[in-house]
Amino acid sequence: MAVAGTEDGVRSLPPGVEAARGRLFGEDEVFFVPVRHHSPACAFALRALLRELRPAAVLIEGPDDLGALLPLLGDERTRAPVAWLCHSTRQVPQDDPDADEKTRTESRSSFFPFCDYSPEWIAVREGAALGAQVALIDLPWRDKAWQRDDDERDEDAGDARDAARSLMEERHFAHSRYLNAMAAQLGCVDHQELWDRLFELRGSAALADWRSFFRDVFSWCAMARLDYEPEVLEAELSLPRERHMAAHVRRWRDAVKGPIVVVTGGFHTPELLARWRDAKPSKAAGSKDGAAEAWLIRYSFERLDALNGYAAGMPSPGYYQQVWERLDAGDADPFAAVALDSLVRFARRTRAQDHADAVSTALVQAAAAQAMRLAALRGNAGPGRQDLLDAIRSCFVKGAIDEGTRGFTADLRQFLSGTRIGDVPPSAGSPPLIEDARRLARRAGVRLDDSTARVARLDLYRKPSHRERSRFFHAMAYLDAGLAAWLAGPDFIGNSRLNLLFEEWRAAWSPLVEARLIELAAEGASVEAVCMARLRKEEAALAAEGRGRSASAAVTLLLRACLIGLQPRLPQLLAMLSTHLDEDAALGSVVDCGHRLVTLWRAREPLGVQQHPQLRHLLGRVWPAALFLLPDIGPCGEDAEADAVKQLLSLRELGRLLDALQHEIAQGEGEDGGAGEAVDPGLLRAQFERFATGAPVAPGVAGAASALLYLDGHWDEHALDTVVRQRFGAGAEPREAVRFLNGVMAAAPELLLRLPALLEGLDGLVRGWDAEAFVAHLPDLRQAFTRLKPQETADLAGRVAALHGADEAAVAALQQMHYETTEEDLQQGALLQLALAECLRRDGLGAWLDGGP
Repeated sequence: MAVAGTEDGVRSLPPGVEAARGRLFGEDEVFFVPVRHHSPACAFALRALLRELRPAAVLIEGPDDLGALLPLLGDERTRAPVAWLCHSTRQVPQDDPDADEKTRTESRSSFFPFCDYSPEWIAVREGAALGAQVALIDLPWRDKAWQRDDDERDEDAGDARDAARSLMEERHFAHSRYLNAMAAQLGCVDHQELWDRLFELRGSAALADWRSFFRDVFSWCAMARLDYEPEVLEAELSLPRERHMAAHVRRWRDAVKGPIVVVTGGFHTPELLARWRDAKPSKAAGSKDGAAEAWLIRYSFERLDALNGYAAGMPSPGYYQQVWERLDAGDADPFAAVALDSLVRFARRTRAQDHADAVSTALVQAAAAQAMRLAALRGNAGPGRQDLLDAIRSCFVKGAIDEGTRGFTADLRQFLSGTRIGDVPPSAGSPPLIEDARRLARRAGVRLDDSTARVARLDLYRKPSHRERSRFFHAMAYLDAGLAAWLAGPDFIGNSRLNLLFEEWRAAWSPLVEARLIELAAEGASVEAVCMARLRKEEAALAAEGRGRSASAAVTLLLRACLIGLQPRLPQLLAMLSTHLDEDAALGSVVDCGHRLVTLWRAREPLGVQQHPQLRHLLGRVWPAALFLLPDIGPCGEDAEADAVKQLLSLRELGRLLDALQHEIAQGEGEDGGAGEAVDPGLLRAQFERFATGAPVAPGVAGAASALLYLDGHWDEHALDTVVRQRFGAGAEPREAVRFLNGVMAAAPELLLRLPALLEGLDGLVRGWDAEAFVAHLPDLRQAFTRLKPQETADLAGRVAALHGADEAAVAALQQMHYETTEEDLQQGALLQLALAECLRRDGLGAWLDGGP
């Protein structure tokens, strides 16, 4: 095969690579088969090789401690895509040196996937069918699970939570300068298109000539390997793995008579060829620690897709599955058939989805013709994946390719990726946790045979079955299982959007869900048990919290238990909340607890707390507890003043909510007993008056309390006017006056316009400031005024102007809101800009106009 060596042009293979090509097949009856993972062409040629040779043994690149899983791949009930999932844990030092536990558990997981056109799948199933011994020869999973750096893991896994990487990586090809140079020279967009053009687009007759095919694959891989120094290959485990595999080959050659076929990633084949004869035979397969923790699980095309971050094999598995099926069926022109079928089905999909770029039959015909012409122009045997993509972009996309086509591109990628999920026989076994999650997922309407994410809209208040589905989704989200994502609805934890009756989730089952559940399997045999274990850990952490009790955190934990369906745990959580409420010394926490208890009471039906009288008892206790702590916020420092004002406002709102709630209960909702003592507004009023008129109290707190007393009708305008004149009159300290104003504005910004004394006092205060004092207090004033609406700001400007003698016309002009910009406005703005520029130049600041220093 003539290949491009560098940018200089096309040259022949180096002598060493050429010589190695001649030793691939039959030397001592050992046949080395270099493959690309998940390549239909490699799988087809390998099957032809096996049927011709009928080997005594088939050795496959794969962890040799997973040999017990090989029979499951041959089970007739196993349907690809499937994967071996390997899992390992270890104890590592804590990141936090002050933590009570000196170590923490770290886990690693990896997938070894198979699809119908994986060469390894063909090797296992076809080898067993031919009566060959089938074995794995790579380093044991347990021995290499912890030999990669964390950041290298993240590069391949994408999401740190996944902690599940591929055991069949091919990143060397993507980074090969040789392959990139060849791709550029042949006009290919990347190494994937280059591979397609050279290998995948060979017909069945050419693939049946397996000797020529695999020699060419060997050349491809060997040239890519020349880019890597031995030190690099040693560090990233390629050489240690190859030494281990070579030792296995030597042992098998000594142990069996007849042909041996060695199926590995082509990147490793050159080293195996050079090393196996002199290798010391391995003593036994497997890890020194015994068999790995591993399972055969269902896998999906979505996860198999290289474009989704998977580090090995071909992209667009749905597309290549069609190619494989056409090759297997013996189609004369499989590539044209797949291209036409893909175009027709994708067009139907866009029409079914009412896509903005729905594709007509005429466009399908045009794209089919375009794909055929592109294939002919590029010298391909038929339209390949890249020809198909280019034809779709050319014929289906309207407008600029980079504008408004993101949804279309995502749909196309998902279509070519496919949504198939495989199946495994019952004998494969799974941790009980996975079986329980599958059962609950089926009950919740989640399809286990399709990885397409679907939206579920749940009626929380009227349909008990929807509440069960919601609790399952919340439980899986709590476990970070990756099954469901909350989209919309009432947020009971965040205490927002509580007026909404419906909840929306996007859910899909995937191999990563099973991987995550396997990590959690040690914590319990069911979803409920694992959630309960997690919740109890949180309870213990909350009970041992060194900085004191937190009623807010305790009620949040209670709400979480309700959402994830742990109602049996509520008596203990309610008792814990009662303890925290008694001992919590933070007003903000107690008030937040009160608001959440009101939420819990109003939503007790969807949250499943109808049968807990302790809840009503707690509602009656939260108000006295908050009033008891209220005096503590009065003398707060300036840095805590804003939070104190927020707590004051929140407490007032809580009192209104509790009062309304107790009236509802008193009027008879079918409940026995009361909800505790009625909310006494007199106690709150008395404390507010102490804040407004007493000392020492933070000025902001005094301002907020004064405004609330006036709003609630406890003070008339004269009483408020008296306090305002004291705060802004003669001898007032400017800083404290501005803080008082901020408190008033936080509680009732409209008072600045309704009370002349407040505006006049502020105006008189500001008049007395010099320039330095004005600049010092300006940020706080601006913050206070941000609470005004635009029209209120305009009204305020007019009133200030009137205080300074402006006539009625000027005041009216200031108070008029401009919602439209006329041509005259634009002209005046341009003139003003020119005048400003002239002023800057006159003052020697012309460089500012050009962005200079």
